[in-house]
Amino acid sequence: MQQENDTQSSKRLARKAEHRPTVRQWAYLILEEGHTEGGISRVVEMFLIFLIVSNTIAVILETVPELYNPYRAFFSAFEQVTVYIFAVEYFFRVWSSVEDPRIGDGKPWSGRLRFAMRPMMIVDFLSFAPYFLALAFGGAVDLRALRVLRLLRLLKIARYSQAMPALLGVLYAERRALFGAFILLIFTVCVTGEVMHLIEGSAQPKIFGTLPGAMYWAITTLTTVGYGDETPITWAGKLWAGITMVTGLVLFALPVGIIATGFVNGLHKREFSITWSMVKRQPLFDGFEVDAIRQILDTMGASVVQDHTRIAVSGQGADMFYLVISGRAHAEDENGSWDLEAGDIIGEESLGDGGTYKRTVWARTEMRMMNLMGEDLRRLARKYPLLGQRIRNEVPW
Repeated sequence: MQQENDTQSSKRLARKAEHRPTVRQWAYLILEEGHTEGGISRVVEMFLIFLIVSNTIAVILETVPELYNPYRAFFSAFEQVTVYIFAVEYFFRVWSSVEDPRIGDGKPWSGRLRFAMRPMMIVDFLSFAPYFLALAFGGAVDLRALRVLRLLRLLKIARYSQAMPALLGVLYAERRALFGAFILLIFTVCVTGEVMHLIEGSAQPKIFGTLPGAMYWAITTLTTVGYGDETPITWAGKLWAGITMVTGLVLFALPVGIIATGFVNGLHKREFSITWSMVKRQPLFDGFEVDAIRQILDTMGASVVQDHTRIAVSGQGADMFYLVISGRAHAEDENGSWDLEAGDIIGEESLGDGGTYKRTVWARTEMRMMNLMGEDLRRLARKYPLLGQRIRNEVPW
């Protein structure tokens, strides 16, 4: 058993040694996977985050004359430096994007164009484009209105957080439920507005004499904003206003609950970003087609495990499969003990329905791991037999 594990580890180390990243691959890893790769990638990521936050603060402080006038030269120099850094970052992101097989396969230039049209890349482009546009026109055209786009630079920080992808994922996954809640909201606004129009229309014709005016009151009351510019004066109108307020609390709790639950679950499922190249580089998935990698990427979760944490316990039910991305773990069974590193797997027993872990594994350092529920792993193994064969060590990888 020990000899087999040593042989597999040696093969994986040899495979890693044979792969010498090119400059373009280095650029892709540094810019797209800074948090996971560590080292210089992490330093670059933290520097860009610091630059984004500092630049946003500078844009805000420029509107304060007492601060801007004495330090006009500093603000101008800082703006120029950050703009050129953002432009260089954008160029390298587009240039290295073909390292993603979904973009690089086929025609690289059309792939780069599709990559540049992604929402975050558009934000990156708008973070520096107005500055160069103003230089090109040389003051011949008034472009002061474009200065508001400088605040879009703060959105660049979203690429370094799991919160934004998790939120967007929830909005997409729960789109039908949220659309249903929206329809219910429109229906409630119409009904409550119509009833208030009938109750208060004769008493306050200028305010509630029309249905649009009553619907305006309804939406401000349902959202509990209550500007106070339109208020009922009859006892029936006040009673209906109270019912509308309570209805608004219940009505808006529905979509908020849907989004909040999905948002928390999404963050717990992926504690760090699983990127395309991260999956592609794993020896376990070497040689898999693009469609297979895409489905695996969509199915896998991610977890961060602190040192001394038990990952698997011998004899317990094997319901989770792990692929080590970074960090070290220690495995132990009746045949001996050994260390696990990046590229190794934990919980191959979950490939069988009702299996139990054959070894106890705990983290020696902080670890980042991809994970799959046992049922998801079995489903993928049935669809892609090579995956199951590699996990069972029936074929080398």
